[in-house]
Amino acid sequence: MLATPMMHVINKSRGFSLIEMAVVMLIMGSLLSGLLVALTQTSDNTRITTAKSQLVKIEEALYAFAQSHGRLPCPATSVSGGYESPDDGTGDCTQTHGFVPGASLSLYSRLNADGLMLDPWSNPYRYSVASHKVDPSDGQFVESTDASGEYTFTNPEALSALFSDDSSIDLNATDGSENAADHLLNICDSYDCSGDIYSQISPAIVLSMGPNWPNMINDCENVTNTDEVENAGAVEEVSPNETYCLSNTNIFVTTEYNEENFDDIIIWLSPYILFSRLIEAAQLP
Repeated sequence: MLATPMMHVINKSRGFSLIEMAVVMLIMGSLLSGLLVALTQTSDNTRITTAKSQLVKIEEALYAFAQSHGRLPCPATSVSGGYESPDDGTGDCTQTHGFVPGASLSLYSRLNADGLMLDPWSNPYRYSVASHKVDPSDGQFVESTDASGEYTFTNPEALSALFSDDSSIDLNATDGSENAADHLLNICDSYDCSGDIYSQISPAIVLSMGPNWPNMINDCENVTNTDEVENAGAVEEVSPNETYCLSNTNIFVTTEYNEENFDDIIIWLSPYILFSRLIEAAQLP
């Protein structure tokens, strides 16, 4: 059958339609891709804002707890159900690096199977308190955390003795052999504190490990950025439900945000605001 002029026109029309449709699909794909990127960025920004807001609420709850109890709470552990450990009111902490004791602080939040407060990326908020010990009888720093004494900021008597003896918190230990900064929390802009040092006398920090925490969930050293390794720690704590990474030093890092390398969000408590709140609540002097 011979092709007629009309058939040639129809075939050309079909050809143009397919090309035009391909162009339209390409344009729509580009628009949708740009929209997806924008939505993802908006979602990330929302989570970051939410995390910062939650950290501020946790900070305020810690100060309020201190006003009520005359001390800061101990960290929760992976098996303490979101309560400080131990939950006996002594402030003799099971460990100084752990998780926000959301249950002890009566904070409302999403929880994981271990009862730990989750940040917007479903990772538990970390919480550490200073490991430095004080002799409650004289308020003097003890030479080592292994020596007899009470954790300075989680024991009411030790905290009161420290304030009465030297509320300025001298960084030098009384015997000259060790610095208080070795056991109070240091917040710096690098893992070795070789650059800017924001605080050497913080009694406590609260930390969100940000969106890239899954890289660390099963291997506490599986992080390329040394600053994040410092915050995540190389210590594994295992519960019946999960494996966590916890810090094992008193150095914490906050530096320029970068999605690829550093996205931790950290706040720290001031000892002087803590003293002020305790004075207001008649817990000191």
